[in-house]
Amino acid sequence: MLVINLEPFPSPRPRFSRKTGGAYMPKEYTLWKKRFLKEWLTYGLDKFDAGVALKVELIFFIKPPLAISKVKKNKQALEDETIIVVKKPDLDNLEKSVLDSINGHAYEDDNQISDLHSRKRYSLNPRVEIEIREDI
Repeated sequence: MLVINLEPFPSPRPRFSRKTGGAYMPKEYTLWKKRFLKEWLTYGLDKFDAGVALKVELIFFIKPPLAISKVKKNKQALEDETIIVVKKPDLDNLEKSVLDSINGHAYEDDNQISDLHSRKRYSLNPRVEIEIREDI
C-alpha cells in the first residue's frame, strides 16, 4: 500500500464559462491532482502495460469534523482509524480524483481497472492509501 500524504479531495462537477463557451474544472481541483501525481511519481513505479487488467484498493482517511474529534469517547477510535465516514464527500468522487490523477502514469487508461475496492474513514492523519496490481 502506497501512502500519499494529501487530504482526500473529491472530484467536483465541471464549471461552465459563458466567455469561452466551454467547460472547465475548478482550479483547486486541478492543483490537487497535480500534487497527487507529484507524490505518486516519487515512488518511481513502472507503468502497467495497456490491456492489463488491474485491481485497485483505495483507503481515504479524512479529517474528522470537530463534532467527532472533540468527543472524548472517539479518541481511541480516531487513533485506530475505525470510524466509518457516512457523510460527504461521496466515495465515487474521491475515487475519480485519484484515478484521474494517475491516469497515463500508473496505467495507460483507467478503463483497465476491472476490480475496485475503496473505503473512507476518519483519521487525525488525513491521507490516501493506494495499491494497484494485476487482476489475475
